[in-house]
Amino acid sequence: MKKMPNSVYQYIFRKSFGHQIIVVSLTLILLPLAPIPLDLQRRILDDAVAQGNVNLLFKLGGLYLLTMLISAGIKFAMRTQRELISARIVRSLRNSVFHSMYTIVPKMHKTQKMHNDGEVDEGAVVSMLSSEVEKLGGFAGAAISGPLFEIGTLVFILGYMFWIEPLVASIAVALYSPQMIIVPFFQARMNRLAQKKAIKLRELGSFIVENPQGDLLMAEQPMKFTTLIEDILRLRTRFIMNKNIMKTINNLLIALGPFGIISYGGYMAIQGEIEVGVILAFVSGMERLGDPIRELVGSYSQITDARMRYATLLEAFPDGPANSTA
Repeated sequence: MKKMPNSVYQYIFRKSFGHQIIVVSLTLILLPLAPIPLDLQRRILDDAVAQGNVNLLFKLGGLYLLTMLISAGIKFAMRTQRELISARIVRSLRNSVFHSMYTIVPKMHKTQKMHNDGEVDEGAVVSMLSSEVEKLGGFAGAAISGPLFEIGTLVFILGYMFWIEPLVASIAVALYSPQMIIVPFFQARMNRLAQKKAIKLRELGSFIVENPQGDLLMAEQPMKFTTLIEDILRLRTRFIMNKNIMKTINNLLIALGPFGIISYGGYMAIQGEIEVGVILAFVSGMERLGDPIRELVGSYSQITDARMRYATLLEAFPDGPANSTA
């Protein structure tokens, strides 16, 4: 048995290092394919269609389809491996919680001759074994490859856009950059609310377990129960409001990207400075940027949330909890 590490990433590395290498390798293979469809779209319009070259049109179209099929296959393998990692981490965390709560805690109580000898907070255990561990384990599969894929996609697509037309690409970066300030601000507030809610849910589980069924049947709703569910509703409401405000601002900024590209790119095309195919490639590129930006925002939220959940989980363990080798 090993002691639980203080960092959630240390725990993930310990339990899934080999599988993480596979996922990262698949991610690195996939990243260079991101700008290829954009360039093929540009060449189809500017080279094949503009010149009336049917053979070139079919060749470029075939390459486009082949690229899409290869990307889809790699994404399938990557996502499947991520989910398998998450499933194994959930199993490992459940073993760790069970061993700590039903082996380490009772031994400590006996050693220290505490009045609640061998007593386990079953409500907290139920909460940890179900929702808390499930959400924490769900993050593990994409803990490394997720941010790597999103950042890599942004780098490759933006690199292609700067290579084709630096000024238009600069407009895209300027429109998306405010999110780097907005996301951390709202996420910090959401993390505090999520941590408070997790603690309240444990208290609710403990209340149900600690009160005999006979005391609750046909009785008036206890004040403590009412207070707890009202507190949970209040925290959940504040969380929802912060999350939706953040998403609304992000989606608005992402929607402004194509508008800026079409407006300025259209002006440049009218002036004869760029071709129409470049505008199409840039609009497609902006749409392709939208997904990784949203996913990157989600990854940042998941990382900070996972750190909070892992820290909250460790707080329930006694000093020096042993970790299952499963």
